[in-house]
Order: sequence, then structure tokens, then C-alpha cells
Amino acid sequence: MAKTNLNKYTVAEKLNKMDVDVITLQIVSHGNACSDNEVIFQGDEIENAVPINGGTCILQSVGLLDDDNHGGAIDLVFFDSDVELDDSADGTVIDAADGTIPDSILGIVTITNYFNGVAWKYGHKENIGLVLKAAAGSRSIYVAGVNRSGGALTWTASGIRLKLGLLKD
Repeated sequence: MAKTNLNKYTVAEKLNKMDVDVITLQIVSHGNACSDNEVIFQGDEIENAVPINGGTCILQSVGLLDDDNHGGAIDLVFFDSDVELDDSADGTVIDAADGTIPDSILGIVTITNYFNGVAWKYGHKENIGLVLKAAAGSRSIYVAGVNRSGGALTWTASGIRLKLGLLKD
């Protein structure tokens, strides 16, 4: 069991060492049509998501710019290492038989509400409070996306951008 040292830092030291960051991530989709429950993108690295190797951060907000103008529900799956949700030839089917996936999942954020732009949509979720912890020896977190729209959609290779609001500890 992990032991928490509540007296490691004074209140002033703790507040002064916390940092707020917004990281923009250009997602690379495989560009294939994705049926409902299929993988849109996987293994995208969020570099320097945590301040030290094996460190933690809190995901406070996610913005998702959908340049393809779909606005469909998307699950964002966060991992502590670079794993794939599938190992199919086209990269779209979730392979539940892969036992390494559940152990690496840090959490899931679902984007369902979108602002309707002229030829794009912007989904946003705030006050998430999801704690993310990088693997030992790494400062990166990884993210994959799963289509939960209820239908088949095709995202272009660069049709999704994420803006992640992080509180780094």
C-alpha cells in the first residue's frame, strides 16, 4: 500500500511548486472509416505532461477541436505507457483479449457536447479532476480515442486537436 507523507511540504512550498499548463496535441488519425466503438487514434504521446519522471498531474479540462465537423461522442482513454487498444491490421477494432491494456489505463474522459462552428465543432469538458501518473522513467502520458457516436464516421489524418489543461504537481 502506498504511504502518503502529508507533512513533506509546507502549505506555501506545496502551492509554489504546482504549475498549470495547457498542452496542445495534434492527433494523427489512421484516416479509415470508424464504426461505433472503433478506435479513431491511439498511442498519441503527451510529452512533458508531468514535471518529473514517474510524476503526476491532474487533468482539469479537455478541449477537442473537430475540424471534420462531426461532433460525435468520443472516449479519450489515457494510459501511462504506449500501448495499443488493438492489434488489428487496420487499427480500428478494440482487442479486449490484450491483458496489458487494462493495467495501463489511467482513466477515460468522454466528450459529448460540442459548440457548432461554421465548418468545425469544438467539444469541451471541464472540472475533470483525473489524476494521471506517468510510468517510472517517463514524463509522458498517452491518449487514444474511441468513436462512441453511434454511427460510422471518418476523421481525416489531422482532423482532431486536443487542448489539455493540466495541474502539474
